[in-house]
This record gives sequence, structure tokens and C-alpha cells, in this order.
Amino acid sequence: MTFSQSLQFVLTALILLAVYSYKWSLHFQYLREKNKKNPGNWMDFYKRNFTHKKDLNWWKESFMIFPLLYPIVMTGKEKEDMWLAKIKRTNLAMYFLLIILLVSGIYFSKLSERPF
Repeated sequence: MTFSQSLQFVLTALILLAVYSYKWSLHFQYLREKNKKNPGNWMDFYKRNFTHKKDLNWWKESFMIFPLLYPIVMTGKEKEDMWLAKIKRTNLAMYFLLIILLVSGIYFSKLSERPF
């Protein structure tokens, strides 16, 4: 495995982790909105800026609320559906990154087997 192959793998994995972390912050905002509170900023998840009494519980729940491979069902409520749509788009970005990671891994493994 060459340096460029390793760099590509590490960068894709880091981007994937960053997108997944952002997804957790959207979950946190969605839980606030669902419980009729101000959703706040997405950075509240990272700063742990808990302005509501149940924010710590919602913060813990935000890690597991929407697993990646399960469908997200719209509720019919406009404000909640806005957050669910953002989470769906983030899931699509993660699927795309996972495909890139898989295809590049297969390509780089086959590249080392090719005779020159």
C-alpha cells in the first residue's frame, strides 16, 4: 500500500466520521424540536450547551435514535419533517462515502496484484 492509497483511505474515513458526527448533532436538534423546544445550533451537541432540563437525556439518545441502515419515516409535521429530511440527506452522503471507501479499497487491492 503506497502513501497515496493510505492517505486516500484515511481522508475518506475522517470525512465519514465527521459526517456521522454531524448526523448526531442533527438528531439532537430533532429531539429538541420533537419535544417542542428551540432546536438551537448544531454546535450545541459538541459544546454540550444544555439550555433545557432534558438536554442531557436527549444528547445521550441522539447517538442511537436513527441507525444508518433503517428507514426514516416522515411524521407529517412540517418542522419535524424538515429535520428528518436533513438526516435523510446526511444518510445519503454517508452511503456515498461508504461506497467510495469500498470501491477504492477494492481498486487499490487489485492494483497491487497487477503485473507491470
